[in-house]
Amino acid sequence: MGDASPRLLVAAGLVWLGPRRVLLQRRSRTAAHGAGCLEFPGGKVERGEAPADALARELVEEWGPDAASLMVGPIAQVLHHVYPAPGPEVVLLVYHVDGSSWAAHEGAGATLEPGAEVCAYDVSALPRAEFLAADRSFAAALAQGRLQRPDAW
Repeated sequence: MGDASPRLLVAAGLVWLGPRRVLLQRRSRTAAHGAGCLEFPGGKVERGEAPADALARELVEEWGPDAASLMVGPIAQVLHHVYPAPGPEVVLLVYHVDGSSWAAHEGAGATLEPGAEVCAYDVSALPRAEFLAADRSFAAALAQGRLQRPDAW
């Protein structure tokens, strides 16, 4: 099969502030892809890099040095999405992340690219239609209570 679209391995974080509250990232309104959409923070896994390490690196790159205090836990779910051509095929490893060290300020100290923001939501109030297409079914499962924060980290 001569499929030219790349397959990307991405690590993302489900950052828990508490039992029912999570931190998300909203892309800049001028972003090349997914402008203004909500997403779970993270990014591409580099060749030779462990996915959990990639997520820890991406959190610091996207949210600043204070994000080093966020602890990456177990995998919450593995997602798969194929964007319309010429977009990529994405395999997304979503990890639980203990964000309790940020609970008091809900990510207000994050250092983001211009126009991006960190947003805190109760899982039952997630605006599912505002997520990137690859994240929507996962956001729906989270909002419906089918995914929960681990009891122990």
